[in-house]
Amino acid sequence: MNIAKFKRAVERHWQYHAPSHVLVWHHHEADDGWHIEVAPAFQEVVGGEQDGSKVWAGFRYDVSGLLAERGILIESILASSYCIECSETPYIGIRGTYFGESFRLKLHLEPIPNSEPVEIIDTIKQQVREIQEKLT
Repeated sequence: MNIAKFKRAVERHWQYHAPSHVLVWHHHEADDGWHIEVAPAFQEVVGGEQDGSKVWAGFRYDVSGLLAERGILIESILASSYCIECSETPYIGIRGTYFGESFRLKLHLEPIPNSEPVEIIDTIKQQVREIQEKLT
C-alpha cells in the first residue's frame, strides 16, 4: 500500500474553519514504519490592515472518521501538550497500521513554529492561493 493513499485518508477528515487549501505534510520511512507529521499551514496576508502578517486557519479533525477508514488498525492514541523538551506544538498522536504498513502519525494542532507561510490570503482579490504564485 502506498503512502499517497494513506495521505488521502488522513486529509479526508481535516476541515479548515477558514479558507485554506494546504496541509503541511512531512513523512519519512524508518525501520518501524512511516513517521508522519501533519500540521495546519501558515498563511501570509496580502492587502488590508494585516498586510504582511502571518496567520493560520483554525480547523477541526475528525479522529473517529480516520479510525473508521478501511485498512486502519490502531494500537494507541495520545494527546500531547506543547513541551520545550519534547513537542514544539500540541498534537494528537496515533500509532497503528494501514493495510499492514506500520505508521506513527502526529496531527499537530498548530503550525510548526518558525515554518514559512505556504499560502497567501489575498484580501484585495478575496482569494487564497499557494505561495509560489506570489512571485508572478
